[in-house]
Amino acid sequence: MSSYILEIDAERFKNILKKADKVCGTLEPSNRKIAFFAEDNEMYVMASDGCLTGYFDLSPFLLSKSLPPFEVPLDVVKQFISELSGKVVFSYQNGILSLKCLSEILQLKVGYIPSQREHEFHIQKQTDEDTIHISKRKFLAELDLVSGYLEEGSSVDIFYSASAFEFASQHAGIVSYARLKAENGRQTQAVLPEEISIPFVSARHLIKSMELEEIEELKITFNSAEEKMHLTGEAIYTICGDVPSQSPERVRQLCAQVTPDCRLFTSQLQKVLRRALLAGRFSDIELYTRLNQIVVVSHYSSIAYKGTLEVECAKEFSIKTKAYLLRSAINRIGSQNLIISVIDKFVVIASPSLTRFLILGNQGSQ
Repeated sequence: MSSYILEIDAERFKNILKKADKVCGTLEPSNRKIAFFAEDNEMYVMASDGCLTGYFDLSPFLLSKSLPPFEVPLDVVKQFISELSGKVVFSYQNGILSLKCLSEILQLKVGYIPSQREHEFHIQKQTDEDTIHISKRKFLAELDLVSGYLEEGSSVDIFYSASAFEFASQHAGIVSYARLKAENGRQTQAVLPEEISIPFVSARHLIKSMELEEIEELKITFNSAEEKMHLTGEAIYTICGDVPSQSPERVRQLCAQVTPDCRLFTSQLQKVLRRALLAGRFSDIELYTRLNQIVVVSHYSSIAYKGTLEVECAKEFSIKTKAYLLRSAINRIGSQNLIISVIDKFVVIASPSLTRFLILGNQGSQ
């Protein structure tokens, strides 16, 4: 079989492995693998959690013959390269990958990619007319808001229309919603709205990997036929999903009705929520209004907690939820102050900018 050799900058390789590690997440070690493949005279490293896939440009690579894609254990390569510096010599021959740096060498027998998976090893090309340009920091912040309090099995819905993104999720009686306008006018010309529902776990992996990228702008496209979203920064990411089960219209209309019934400091509420964690992340709490107070109550076994906040509210409400999840979601609203609005059967907790919202059911007054 043909042999291939190239030099790789160790720091560049380390950076790629860090991102690949975040993409894979805490999967079983046997599933934490990276694949190598070549396309358009570039060598790429690919990592995946089964839904989110990252493609990392490793090095220019002039091919005389085709190179079959192959994979090796991520953790073994990561451990070998972690304390090395300078140049790493990459060589491949007869099913053996060798990585050599100074006097150290790592040899790995590679796993070849089955033919039914070969379609994965292709870089999706974006066209300008279908590309949405958005601030990476702002996009990740809104995605963090709607995914940060979720748990296994949950999903995040992402919508794009009228030059704006909408993010929504629902878990344990808490609905989160955020809206983000595309800033620079270079938006998709698609007439129909774009939408996708992605796994919560993959959303978290995407955030953690892209936080390592030193860029300001993301390029995003949707592939409705494949039910995928493509994101380009320093690397290229694809994330699979489903069609959202619900439209954001009802939530959008509810949030448009928000007017402050009371205001409070975020730190005030966070303190009592932290003290209410009698059973850790499984602690149930009730928040309700009484005279000029908001009361927070938590019970666990023979232990009871009660905290009060001196806050005037124009309308009465009572909500029941998980203290840990509510605290996590409120922390991601990211503002020093919060607005609480009571609308029919719902209580809406919002940022003063009215761009980030948490919606809970109103159980009535005490």
